[in-house]
Amino acid sequence: MMSERAIGPRRATLAGEVRAEIERMIVDGELAAGEKMNELALSNIMGVSRGTVREAIRSLADSGLIDLVANRGAFVHETTLAEIRNLYDLRGAVFSMACSAAARRVAEGFEADLARNLKRNIEQMQAAYKKEDTARYYALNIEFHDMLLKGAENPKAKMIYDNLVKEMHLFRRRGLSIVNNLARSLEEHIAISDAVIAGDPEAARSAAHMHITSGLARYMHMLDQEPKPAP
Repeated sequence: MMSERAIGPRRATLAGEVRAEIERMIVDGELAAGEKMNELALSNIMGVSRGTVREAIRSLADSGLIDLVANRGAFVHETTLAEIRNLYDLRGAVFSMACSAAARRVAEGFEADLARNLKRNIEQMQAAYKKEDTARYYALNIEFHDMLLKGAENPKAKMIYDNLVKEMHLFRRRGLSIVNNLARSLEEHIAISDAVIAGDPEAARSAAHMHITSGLARYMHMLDQEPKPAP
């Protein structure tokens, strides 16, 4: 469901602002997977022309978030299981490398604030878990991964990672909506944090890889438990 939200001040181009807002709506789940993009509704919400919305939608076609279907229009992309596995594989490779690099930089005396920030994030995650606040935990989860990608000091890797997770937000959010999954996720985050703070690149790489692999396993298990549609 779409909620009204004013676009910020016109900066570079209006279509760019509209694109950013549509992207946010998809990532935040306000536009659901498989939903047809309603140009008129979006133009009314944002106070812009349908042509501007159409231009923004077309520019998102190469992002993996939107599918353009001939004679039917634009739809929010529905990720297949094969795509999900591929995205997890790619994300695991980039995140493992980033955690190893962050740990190495800590060992070399860089990233002085990273240890403190990781500890604070873990404490906040623990509090969110105890309250069963899955929305808060999910936001902290994103923050945790983001600070490690920044700590790796590899801008190209972070750009690749950020583009991957945009496509993954919808089904990752579903996996972390289950409290039992939060407990396991928290344990894995602690293992990654401990390895990075200790300045142990190999332990950090291993813990990060285990985290992503386990995340995929949790998601697949969740799908197996969901009721199957009647034939």
